[in-house]
Amino acid sequence: MMWFGHKLTAGGSAPRLTVSLLCLALLAACAQNPPRNGVPVAYMDEATPVGFKNVRVWGDHNDAEKVKALMLRRADRLKDRYGEAAEAGQTPRLKFLALSGGGQYGAFSAGILTAWSETGQRPMFDGVTGISTGAIIAPFAFLGPDYDPVLEEVYTTLSTEDVAESTVFSGLLAGSALADTAPLAEKIAHYITPEVLDKIGDEYRKGRVLYVGTTNIDVGRSVMWDMGQIAASKQPGSLKLFRDIILASAAIPIAFPPVFFAVEANGRIYEEMHVDGGVTSQVNILSPQIPYYLMDELIGFHINRELYVIVNGPIIPPPAVVEPRFYEIGSASLNTLWYAQTVGDLYKIHAIAERDSVGVRYTWIPKSFEAEPLEQFDPAFMSALFAEGQKLLKNDTLWHEFPPDYTAETTPLEEIETPKE
Repeated sequence: MMWFGHKLTAGGSAPRLTVSLLCLALLAACAQNPPRNGVPVAYMDEATPVGFKNVRVWGDHNDAEKVKALMLRRADRLKDRYGEAAEAGQTPRLKFLALSGGGQYGAFSAGILTAWSETGQRPMFDGVTGISTGAIIAPFAFLGPDYDPVLEEVYTTLSTEDVAESTVFSGLLAGSALADTAPLAEKIAHYITPEVLDKIGDEYRKGRVLYVGTTNIDVGRSVMWDMGQIAASKQPGSLKLFRDIILASAAIPIAFPPVFFAVEANGRIYEEMHVDGGVTSQVNILSPQIPYYLMDELIGFHINRELYVIVNGPIIPPPAVVEPRFYEIGSASLNTLWYAQTVGDLYKIHAIAERDSVGVRYTWIPKSFEAEPLEQFDPAFMSALFAEGQKLLKNDTLWHEFPPDYTAETTPLEEIETPKE
């Protein structure tokens, strides 16, 4: 499965720690833990992070009032940024980037972005979203080519020990995970500095947007965090919240500990528990509830929009003979789930893009790339994948016009050959 750490393969090449999660989870369920100060069910929809208002929305659906408020806020920024050009008869063109989950396979995105910069044609994206490993890449993709060296360093030099430490025994007895992500938190803090936060805030004030997805596990729903607004807020704790959201987006359930957020609801303080954004969506950017034609009506002029979607992984599972053992079956099942969810997300994006007249380009790791990692974060494997992304971009063989196995052409019924008896 294409999680933050590594790919689970049906052939049994993944570390036993992760592929044994399902059985270990049953043992962990017997442990006694102190009760959480969780949000009461009646107030889960209204809870907001302490000290921060309007910095997130549900990633699946929202009530009409929240959608309207979000659209009005966005419309005001678009008017400020593009109003003069529209009055002069120019049609603004916005470009967006969506980055999927995929763990160390994020090296694919890193290679693409750096090669794109070298061509001199990489857009300064008006909006960027990231899930899981895409959440780590997103802030630097948002800020532009100046941060390409950061992406290259992260996705060609990190090793497993730079990301997590095993806590399997304490995790089974009383913990919330089988690994400690303190090393990853330290890496995030190293790269997400106050200077980076200030720059993201500055770009937000110019009308650009940056979103990161997590999963609120209490509700079982995707949450999209407005990272630009958090960065621009200048609120105490904004840097910690920004870093924690990225860590939460990459928090593989059971393998990695969840991240808790202090929230306010009904006048009291509670805590929410968030895990990997990939649990609910591998890639997310277009909303079924916020049609762009309605946004154009709000701002009073038309905007052309283009979207680039980078999947940090292949989209066709490699066939393999699965042995009838829990380890092998669990690996193959989780792996299959990732592929199915990712393709489903791409089709959803495509359907919404057609409705809203958004031009989309997709890419994923091709079948021709056959290298496999030897550990959760394998520098040699990531370097090879980084180079693969660069090669595809430079050779102009990267982008697909449609999701996998989709065709825009229709065949009349009479032209379909009937199988012979």
